[in-house]
Amino acid sequence: FENLCTNTYHAFFVDLFVRTSNKLAQKMYEKFGYSTYRRVLGYYSGEMPEDALDMRKALPRDKHKQSIIPLDRPVLPEELEW
Repeated sequence: FENLCTNTYHAFFVDLFVRTSNKLAQKMYEKFGYSTYRRVLGYYSGEMPEDALDMRKALPRDKHKQSIIPLDRPVLPEELEW
């Protein structure tokens, strides 16, 4: 996936969303080089709504890793760019 993002899309980063309660997944992604970029309030809905962490990994195009500097505030799902 990272190769596709790097070679085909020339992306600066890849990101994924993980439940704030899923500490095991967060640790696993950190081992793969991801870091927490921002918290997304109410990202998961349903009977037990929950926030998500947007975890990012800088790709080679982002030489100075500007894309993974954490935001200083949480965001709402409608603020996300797709």
